[in-house]
Amino acid sequence: HGDAYWAGTHAHPEVYTFLPFGPFPSLAAFLTYIDERWQQSAEHVLWAMLDKVSGAFAGICGYINTSAANLSTEIGAVICLPAFQSKGITSAAVALLMQYALLLPSEGGLGLQRVQWQAHASNERSIGLARKHCFQLEGIIRWQRVLSGEKPGVDPREGDSKPGTKGRHTALLSVCWDDWEQGVKEKICRSGLMMYAA
Repeated sequence: HGDAYWAGTHAHPEVYTFLPFGPFPSLAAFLTYIDERWQQSAEHVLWAMLDKVSGAFAGICGYINTSAANLSTEIGAVICLPAFQSKGITSAAVALLMQYALLLPSEGGLGLQRVQWQAHASNERSIGLARKHCFQLEGIIRWQRVLSGEKPGVDPREGDSKPGTKGRHTALLSVCWDDWEQGVKEKICRSGLMMYAA
């Protein structure tokens, strides 16, 4: 889906405003990034989001920083193409990712104990999407990332060892297995958004 992704994002660099990567100068640069960051790591998996109505490619989403030993993962790289935003596609994808991660193996899931979400502390839309899906804010991780100087962030101190960069404060949210079993599951596994049809 690289060509479709490139066609839907190269004229919209704003989709990368709060992300630590992108925009990419070419399709080849994007594919190289995906190969190095995603395809060569057992901790990351990336999926295509498709519009159920048209079948068209609508964006990407995935799991990052997965730890089998700690039964945890993070929903990340959630990017919906501008043409498909505000149609519920991203919300549906997040719900399905949560189900697959948190349902027990006997229910067809991975049986993880924790799913987390990280977002630029200024990215209200991302934090709002996580909260809509019952993620709880655990806190703000200050100076968690170094960003290129073109990204929104916090100016570093004078003489910083990475001149021309900014710092990112990151909101950390999570849904854990006990949240899931105590009501979140019923809110996420609703009609039309079930991972498996009955």
